[in-house]
Amino acid sequence: MRGASPRILLFALVAVVPVVVALAFVAAVLLERAGFGLVVWALVPFVVSMLLIAGLGVVLGRAAVRSSGGSSGGRSRKDDGV
Repeated sequence: MRGASPRILLFALVAVVPVVVALAFVAAVLLERAGFGLVVWALVPFVVSMLLIAGLGVVLGRAAVRSSGGSSGGRSRKDDGV
C-alpha cells in the first residue's frame, strides 16, 4: 500500500465496512440459532466488528499519512508563528 493515495485508501475503508457489518449480522444470526444467549449473539459480533473496523481504520490511516509524506498542507509546525 505504499503507492496508494489517501483517497484510494479511504474508498477501501468505505467498501470494507459494509462487508464487515454484514458478516457480523450473519454471525449474530448463526449464534442466535445455535441457542446462545442474548449477550453472546448480540454483543460479541458487534464488538468484534467494531474492533476490526477500528483496526482497519488505524492501519489505513497510517498508510495514508505515510503515502502523503506526513505533511499537513505543506506547512510544518514551525510555520505556525506561535
